[in-house]
Amino acid sequence: MKKQFLLSFLPIALTANIISHDTVSKQITEIKPPRKGVSAADVLRVKSPFILLRENKDGTKATYTVRREVKLPPLRLESCINKNVKINGKWYKEGDRVRQYTIVNVSATEALLKSKSKELKLFLNQKNDKIQFKVN
Repeated sequence: MKKQFLLSFLPIALTANIISHDTVSKQITEIKPPRKGVSAADVLRVKSPFILLRENKDGTKATYTVRREVKLPPLRLESCINKNVKINGKWYKEGDRVRQYTIVNVSATEALLKSKSKELKLFLNQKNDKIQFKVN
């Protein structure tokens, strides 16, 4: 009796686990596009969820959080065209914000960035004599 019962459900169990080729290819195409991810600046804004306890000299306990240090790459000016600049591979125009700085002034070879407390001047790299252009 048990054998007949199990054998009658066997075809249903086998067909339930079969996934069509179209379903699999659809799922693959949905996960193919690159995901945006989180920038290092956004990571810096997030507070640590870990609260640690330490004992003070007088014996009382106090809580504190651990600060994470995230190294950001230095800002590098790559190109200046009109009032647009390319910094670290991204294009910006005057008035745009790059990290905590605002782009104030753009000239042919430099860009002036200001924050509340700092002023930063980025320059284009110097001319490389090893690169030669031939015009026919």
